[in-house]
Amino acid sequence: MQFQKPRGTRDMYNEEVIIYRNIIKSLTQCAIKYNYQEFITPIFENAQLFLRAVGDTTDIIQKEIYQFNDKNDRLLALRPEGTAGIVRAIIENKLYKSKQTLKYFYYGSMFRYERPQKGRQRQFNQFGIETVGVKHPLVDVEVMMMALEMIKSFSIPNLTLNINYFGSNETKNKYQIALKEQLLNQSKQLCENCQIRVNVSPLRVLDCKICTKLNLEIPYLNVFLTNEEKTYFTTIINSLKNNKVNFIIDEHLVRGLDYYNGIIFEITTIDSRIGESQNTLLGGGRYDNLFNELGSPLKIPAIGFAIGIERLMLLLVENKNINKPPIIDLQIIALSELGLIMASDLLLQLRKENYHIDMEYNLYQDKNKSQIIDRSLAKNILFLKEKNQVSFYSFVKKEMIKLIFDTEQQLLSKVKNLLLEENEEYGKTL
Repeated sequence: MQFQKPRGTRDMYNEEVIIYRNIIKSLTQCAIKYNYQEFITPIFENAQLFLRAVGDTTDIIQKEIYQFNDKNDRLLALRPEGTAGIVRAIIENKLYKSKQTLKYFYYGSMFRYERPQKGRQRQFNQFGIETVGVKHPLVDVEVMMMALEMIKSFSIPNLTLNINYFGSNETKNKYQIALKEQLLNQSKQLCENCQIRVNVSPLRVLDCKICTKLNLEIPYLNVFLTNEEKTYFTTIINSLKNNKVNFIIDEHLVRGLDYYNGIIFEITTIDSRIGESQNTLLGGGRYDNLFNELGSPLKIPAIGFAIGIERLMLLLVENKNINKPPIIDLQIIALSELGLIMASDLLLQLRKENYHIDMEYNLYQDKNKSQIIDRSLAKNILFLKEKNQVSFYSFVKKEMIKLIFDTEQQLLSKVKNLLLEENEEYGKTL
């Protein structure tokens, strides 16, 4: 019997793994620059955690969550998103007692049972940021600017920052009541799913890919904001303008999770490789009530965002800075059995000194040297045949250097000196 991967999953190898790792590396470096620390949570949690955090009326909970009973009949679920697990961990480990703002990043696999599509599988990967313990409009701006910096670092064109502002839960609830009333008057225009959603969670209608294309009349959210909330949002807008950040205020923007309040945002792009319906690269917002909802004894404000890695990968296939494999310091090629023995000894010695070295255990002929040079991804190549037939090829100088030595220790010393020289020359060419 031949096995195949489950629908909605994928195998990543060769160039795809290189792109994935380079994306994670770039995002991690940016997060560390902003003084964020890595946080790792379990891939599965108590299913009630996601029911309480994400919202039982969302598509994620009603249609997409992977849940199962373990051998002790406990209901568990594979994580559909990362924020709930971070919040649970902060509460459980009492990290909220710290006097400082908590700043964490995470990345890993998430799971949602949905129709596989461009840039989104049933098992997919996210990189996320959470800023916990402080509420201020300038914090919101800093988080959005960090999100933009992360995405812009990949030189993706046609980026748009879309923002909306819900205010407090009280304001959000007042708006939902008015929205529901207005949508019910237009219910015949809504898709079949939204005709159900409008009674259960009217905000979901604004997140529907079908109904957002309709010319629906909806109440203006700004009318429901308190004076304090209007001042908060105005501060965000003015700060973004002062920092020369282009953005669009989109009152249809709601995000697909119930825990958001205050500022919410997305970064989108226009690119045929991911399609119009899956053009969101990053999404996030403020969630000041989630900690209380999940059992925190204190009211703890927080804001965060998550980036879809697979969508980025689709856009970066042709990016030479992302898909370029690592270049090793030296590739060793044996041209005889004696050369193979010498190569093995040399390989071990150089790796002990932290050189990035590889060798071929297959034997090659002298006449194949040019072919090996043409396809090599190393900075240098060492050809070993006999004691007096060893040569070092430099890609920087594009020349073959014959090595004369009496002992293997002398050979090691000569190779190390050449590697040192070549690495310095290679650095100058970058």
